[in-house]
Amino acid sequence: MFRRPRQAALCGALLLALPVPQALAHAVAGARVFVNTDLIDDPGVGDEANLPLISVQSPDANSTATTANFEFDKTITPHLGFGIGDDLNWITHDANDGNKTHGGLGDLYTQLKYNWITLPQHEFMSSVQVSQAFGRTGTTGFESGYDTTTVSGYFGKGFGDIPWAPIRPFAITGELDYSIPNTGPSAGGGITTWSGGLSLQYSIPYLQAQVKDIGLRGVLAQLTPLAELSWSSAAGSTALPGFSQPTSYLLGTGAVWTGTDYAVSAEVLWPLNGAAGHTIGAIAQLHLYFDDLLPNTLGKPISEW
Repeated sequence: MFRRPRQAALCGALLLALPVPQALAHAVAGARVFVNTDLIDDPGVGDEANLPLISVQSPDANSTATTANFEFDKTITPHLGFGIGDDLNWITHDANDGNKTHGGLGDLYTQLKYNWITLPQHEFMSSVQVSQAFGRTGTTGFESGYDTTTVSGYFGKGFGDIPWAPIRPFAITGELDYSIPNTGPSAGGGITTWSGGLSLQYSIPYLQAQVKDIGLRGVLAQLTPLAELSWSSAAGSTALPGFSQPTSYLLGTGAVWTGTDYAVSAEVLWPLNGAAGHTIGAIAQLHLYFDDLLPNTLGKPISEW
């Protein structure tokens, strides 16, 4: 999953617009599988797809903003991958448009991600990514009007190498993004942004396979409860009159169920300040793993075709 800075950037864009089986591949470092969370990306490179990632939030306690992200990711080599995606947006009671309800596509984006280090014995991995969003490729009112380049870094660290059994099933992942608008009315201006986040995961599959089998079976045996925090803030002076972007903080709590060829996740979204929203929201995802579904065709790196 190469997504981002989707959720943090989406929150800022909406505020502007409105005021059983074990997983086999994916983001793996030794015995650790870093699950695909919903607010930030994992550090892995794979053949995957969001079909879709849906979030529902209220930026102003009156309107409701729903976004469905669709993304397809393809490996070029085992450590280098390409992604392409877009967001389908729907807003009810838009205060900036006569309280109307309307929808449309956001900016089309592409991205290139490279897994530069994996240390299996320490359950650590890290990746870097460059993504490009193309302004004016979406629906008026939802596209940004300018292109944006984003440079991102990701990491994941499992606690399995710590000699204390209760903490070994835990893992953390992190993301940091720097977004630069490079064409259009804000080119060279101050709508550059920092965004990112952290996740804390507790893997029940890891607990039972690597620490102690406590006898859980069925759905519970493949769950990873988690909490993640995402944030977004302006990274410089503001070039557009009347524009401001206060720092937003958003907390997500939920779980991921991971199978051999797909995963399902759901989280409750808790705005930690007014810039992140005004009511509790929700986010959920269906994530397909083509490296398991179609290992000899679509799930194989292009370099191995």
